[in-house]
Amino acid sequence: MKRTLAASSILLLLPTVAFADILPRVAGFFNIFVGLMLVAAFLCMGTGMLLWVVRLSTYPTYRDEGILLMMWGVAILFVLLVLLAIVQFIQFHAAAASFVFGIIILIAVAWFVIAVLMAKEEKKEEY
Repeated sequence: MKRTLAASSILLLLPTVAFADILPRVAGFFNIFVGLMLVAAFLCMGTGMLLWVVRLSTYPTYRDEGILLMMWGVAILFVLLVLLAIVQFIQFHAAAASFVFGIIILIAVAWFVIAVLMAKEEKKEEY
């Protein structure tokens, strides 16, 4: 009887253990995405700087395109930093991250249900 109770309690805990292991692994796959974003940021910055320097003495200069590319590079680096912070949080605090994601999903579902219930049907006018 005691063995059956112990085996059933272990089986009840398996989904929790499996979910706790999957979340950091999925966050680890974002490292590939981070590498691609880093390459894109360097390409944007380098291309923008090259365009800005090459078009120095031309008329009309069109140097604004180089500045725009450099701004995109800076924006990509900012997104990269935010993504790295999120990945680090998920990898080192898996339990807290799963709680936060659960709260976010709960709020999203509640918002969707309230939006559907509050939507008013428009009456069709018949001529």
